[in-house]
Amino acid sequence: MIIYKGIQINVVDNLYVETKELDSYISKEIRAAIGSNQPEDYVDVIKYIIDYVVDSKPIIYENQNIGYYSWLLQFRLDEDNYYDLYEPNSDGSDFNKGCDTAISIVRKQSEICWQQNLIPLFPNFNQSVVISDGVYEGKDIEGIRYDSLQDESGWYLITDDYNDDIKSLKMVHFYHVAFARPDILKYLAIPFGYRFLMKEGKIEIHQDEAE
Repeated sequence: MIIYKGIQINVVDNLYVETKELDSYISKEIRAAIGSNQPEDYVDVIKYIIDYVVDSKPIIYENQNIGYYSWLLQFRLDEDNYYDLYEPNSDGSDFNKGCDTAISIVRKQSEICWQQNLIPLFPNFNQSVVISDGVYEGKDIEGIRYDSLQDESGWYLITDDYNDDIKSLKMVHFYHVAFARPDILKYLAIPFGYRFLMKEGKIEIHQDEAE
C-alpha cells in the first residue's frame, strides 16, 4: 500500500492498481487494469490522476476524458464504486480498457529527450499543430517547435510537398497527428527551440539554428 496526498494506492492481485478514499473527492474510486507494464508504472498514472483530483477538485462523470501528457484517458463506470481507466486505440476509433499505450508514449517521449539531455515538454491532445500537405500521407517530415501560446503545441510539421506558400499550411489538433502519424509521436515532447529531421525513416534531432 502507498499513501499519496492522503489517498491509498493499492495493487490488487497484480490485476489492478486502485485508489481508496479518493471517493471523498469524486464519490468513486479510480482503477487501472495492469497490462504489459510494471505495477509501479500504473501507480504513476494513478498519482497523476490523484494530483488532478486533489488539486483541481473537478466534477468527474462517466465517459469523461482527461489528458495524460501526450495521450488521453477516459473514466468508465464498470462497477458501482469504480471508474476504470480506458484509452483510445491506435487509430482513435474506439477506447480500450487500460492505459498501456499512455505509459508507453510517455516513456518513449521521455527517453528521446533524455538521450539529448533535454527536459520533455509534453504537448497535449487539444493543442494545435501546423502541418503541410504530405504529413497525413506518411511522408518524411521536418518538425520545428517554436515557443507558442498555451493552446498551441508550437509544432510545425513540413514535408517535401510544402510549396513555400504559408497559406497552404493547416492548423489541426494534436490528436489528429497522433493518430495519423504514430511513428513520430515519440519525438513530439522535444522542447521549444528544437527540430527533428526525418529522412527515409531515420530521424536526427538538432537545436533550431534560428533560435
